[in-house]
Amino acid sequence: MNVKINIGEILKIGVILFLITAILAALLAFVNDKTAPLIEKNALEKEQASIKAVMPEAVEFQQAVLKDRELSIEEGIVDGQINNGYMALDANGKIIGVCVITETIGYDVGIQTVTGVNTDLEVTGVDIISMNETPGLGAKAAEESFRSQYIGKSGEIGVSKGASNDMEIQAISGATKTSEGVTRGVNIALQAAEILLNGGNE
Repeated sequence: MNVKINIGEILKIGVILFLITAILAALLAFVNDKTAPLIEKNALEKEQASIKAVMPEAVEFQQAVLKDRELSIEEGIVDGQINNGYMALDANGKIIGVCVITETIGYDVGIQTVTGVNTDLEVTGVDIISMNETPGLGAKAAEESFRSQYIGKSGEIGVSKGASNDMEIQAISGATKTSEGVTRGVNIALQAAEILLNGGNE
């Protein structure tokens, strides 16, 4: 059985598919161009709201840059990084603490946390900016009942599956990895705050 191949039809179909692909790519680029600034604006607003939430006594926040941004990682803390930092000032312009934004890995990647730390190197608050943890389990890390455990703690904070003590927080049931991920971010923030409050701000 002889099969006739129509080169013209094949080329026609190829051109049509190419045009459809090109049009879709152009539309995606257009939508991205229009939505990217809005997404960035919303992310910045969320970040600003979060740093205010963890350091409510501050009236001004100034950008901070660690002289050695990787110091915390090099000292042994893995699966985490410092994304941003702010010096928190009162109405008289006095530094009352630091807000540090970190990103760590829990059950999934991308737990973005902001931690407030006062000049006594105690946690004043913790807020979750974004995460991809499991709903009903790891996602409970965003709840006040979990986040409030960090307030007043300093030094190296641990995670306990049972009763916690002054140096530990109690893990979320069924979500130990998430609890450890958030805690890792808080510990990185505490180290960064110590550096910043002792002249480590560029």
